[in-house]
Amino acid sequence: MKIRTLIVDDEPLAREGLRGQLACMEDVEVVGEFGSASEVRDALTRLDADLLFLDVQMPRMTGLRLMEVMDPEPLPLVVFVTAHDAFAVEAFDTRAVDYLMKPVHPARLARSMARVREQLAAMRGVAPRHELPADPVPVGTERALSRLMCKDGERVVFVRVEDIRWIESAGNYVVVHTANDRHIVRETMSALEQGLPRNRFVRINRSLIVNLDSVVELRAQGQGDYMAVLQGGRKASVTVGLRELEHRLRYG
Repeated sequence: MKIRTLIVDDEPLAREGLRGQLACMEDVEVVGEFGSASEVRDALTRLDADLLFLDVQMPRMTGLRLMEVMDPEPLPLVVFVTAHDAFAVEAFDTRAVDYLMKPVHPARLARSMARVREQLAAMRGVAPRHELPADPVPVGTERALSRLMCKDGERVVFVRVEDIRWIESAGNYVVVHTANDRHIVRETMSALEQGLPRNRFVRINRSLIVNLDSVVELRAQGQGDYMAVLQGGRKASVTVGLRELEHRLRYG
């Protein structure tokens, strides 16, 4: 089933760039483009869209204001797109799925679409697709995350990836643990796993991603089962292949 998508941005070049990247995704169909929030507001009820890419700062009515005045029922899933990170806190307080910075990097868009697919699958009652169809990231351009954006009250805290010890699932959120703190991130495990450096992090079970440097030891639990002991004493069952994990621990 196609993801019926709308693009709302007052900059024609921004709409063109996003449309071009989405065209590489076989399961996405752009069914409308608009230059203002007021235009898309009138069109939402008749276009039956699944997803809305919405610029935050536009003349007359901002994307955030549109979210405030619209009833939740007609609204599709929303991904904010903006050149201004100052709006991050407000965006996190809305029903938005994600928040993208301009210029939108293909790898970041791919992770955002992974989140969209998971939420749509949950809403439709079908199994989510973990693979990305028609990978929109050109070979040689994909970049791993270097920092995570975490909301902390009225602040947005940026956590360096190398400071993360482990990440655990908490429903539609994840909890990011560092040596001295923990942060709530509005992200799914699958989408976040796509962006973490593969030579540094491994998902050892369904609900836990660990920094390889944080694994202190592996303990046998009988009948071929193992448990990982992490820095600080955290223990977690290992459900990935032990041989693969040992290789990753030895060589990174």
